Amino acid sequence: MPATYSRYIPIISIIGDFLLLNILFVFGFYYFHNSGFSFTPIYFFFFSYLNLTWLILVFVFGANKIDRNTSKKSLTFTYIKIIIFFFFLFLIFFQITPLSYYPRQYIKYIFTLFFALLLAWKFLLYYIFYLYRKQGFNYKNVIILGYTPVTISLQQYFNTNKWHGYRFLGFFDDQCGNKSQYIGQWRSLKNYMKSTQVDEIYIALNTIPQALMHEITDIISDYPVKIRIIPDLGTFSFKSAELTTYGSIPVLQIHPGPLSYWYNKIIKRTFDVLISLVMIIFILSWMTGILAVASWLGSREGVFFRQRRTCLDGKAFTCIKFRTMKKNKDADGKQASRDDERVTAIGKILRKYSLDEFPQFINVLLGDMTIVGPRPHMLAHTEKYRHLIRRFMLRHTIKPGITGLAQVNGFRGEIKNLSDLDNRVSYDVQYIESWSFNLDIKIILLTVWVIIRGQKEAY
Repeated sequence: MPATYSRYIPIISIIGDFLLLNILFVFGFYYFHNSGFSFTPIYFFFFSYLNLTWLILVFVFGANKIDRNTSKKSLTFTYIKIIIFFFFLFLIFFQITPLSYYPRQYIKYIFTLFFALLLAWKFLLYYIFYLYRKQGFNYKNVIILGYTPVTISLQQYFNTNKWHGYRFLGFFDDQCGNKSQYIGQWRSLKNYMKSTQVDEIYIALNTIPQALMHEITDIISDYPVKIRIIPDLGTFSFKSAELTTYGSIPVLQIHPGPLSYWYNKIIKRTFDVLISLVMIIFILSWMTGILAVASWLGSREGVFFRQRRTCLDGKAFTCIKFRTMKKNKDADGKQASRDDERVTAIGKILRKYSLDEFPQFINVLLGDMTIVGPRPHMLAHTEKYRHLIRRFMLRHTIKPGITGLAQVNGFRGEIKNLSDLDNRVSYDVQYIESWSFNLDIKIILLTVWVIIRGQKEAY
C-alpha cells in the first residue's frame, strides 16, 4: 500500500505560517527595540494576540483545509484575504492600547515581506508535494465505475493534475469495450478488488444496472475504500450543487449560489441601499427636474415610464424608467429597434448613455431590484422565452439588476435572435453561480465605462 501523508499537509502548512509570523514580527520587534527593551506582560499579550488572531483567520477562511485538491489560485486568494484582515486587526490592537510598536514607516514593508514569504512558503510546500508525488509517492489508487462524458472528464483530471496525487487505474462498465484505460465489466469487479490495492472509488450510479446494484455495493463495502458519488445532474450546473439533508435523507440542492447565504445577502443589500440613496439624492433629484421641464416644454408625455416586469421567484413588479418613447399600444410587448419611430429625440440620448435606467435606483431602494443582477424582462417576454431558452427561469432566483454581467459584455438592447438571449442567460447564470462583492464592483466600473463611451446596441 502506498504511503499517504496528505493529512499532514495542513499541519505542516500552519506550522510554517506561525514560524514565519513569529520570526518576522517578534524578531523584527526586537530589532526595532534593541536598546533597553524588556519583554513585559503587555508585549507578551501583543504577540499572543498576533498568534491567536492568525489562528482564528486560518480557520475562518479555511486555510486549515489545504489538501490534495487545493489549487494554486485558491491558495493565493485564501491568503490574500487572510493577510488583509490580519493587517486591519493588527492596526486595531494599537488603537485600543498605548503600546509603542514598529515605526509606522516600516509597517508596510513588514507586511509586504510577510505576505511574500507566506506565498513563497505555500508554493514551496505545493511543489515539494508535487515532485514527491511525481516520483510515485503519496498517491491514491482510484477507479471509476461507469463510462460517461462526465467520468471521462474526471479521468482526464486525474491524469493531468499530478499535484493531486491520484493514480487512475481504469474504468468498469459493460459498455466500455476497447476504450482507453478500460479494466472490465461489472462482473469482474470482485476479482479486481481482491488482487489490486484501491484507495478511492468514483461511482456514476446511473450507469450501474439496477439488478447488479446490490451486488456491487456489497463488493465495495468489503474493502476500506473511500466512496465518491458522481451525480447525474443532466443540464443542471455541477458548480452550484449543494448537498443538504432532510432528516437522514441526503438531497442535492441545485443552484443555491453564493447569494443564498444570509451574510452575502446582507452585504449586497447594504451596498444597494447606500448607493441608491446617493444616486437618488445627488443625481436623480436634479435630473428628474430637468427632464420634467423638457417634457413640459416639448411632448408633455410625462417624465417616468412604468412597466410590469418579472423579478425574484418569477413574481411581477413595477419597473420605473425615464420615458424615452411616445405613448403607444406596443409598449408592453415590443422592444425598441434601431430607428424606432416611437423613441423621442431626448429619449435617443437617454437610451444611448443608459440614463433612462436611473429611476430604477428607486426600485433598488424599495427592494424590488438590485444594482447588479440579470436585467428584468417584460412579462410577455418572460412567458415566451421560458419555453425557448434553457435555464431561462434561473435568472429569477435572484433579484433583477440595473446592470449585469451580460450587459457589460455587449449583450443588451434588442433581441434579434434566440442566440442573443441564450448568451445573455449564460452570462446571468455565470453571475449567479460565481457572485462575489468584488465581481459587483468590477461590473459597476465596467458599466460606468460603457455609459461614458456609449453602446451601439443602445437605441
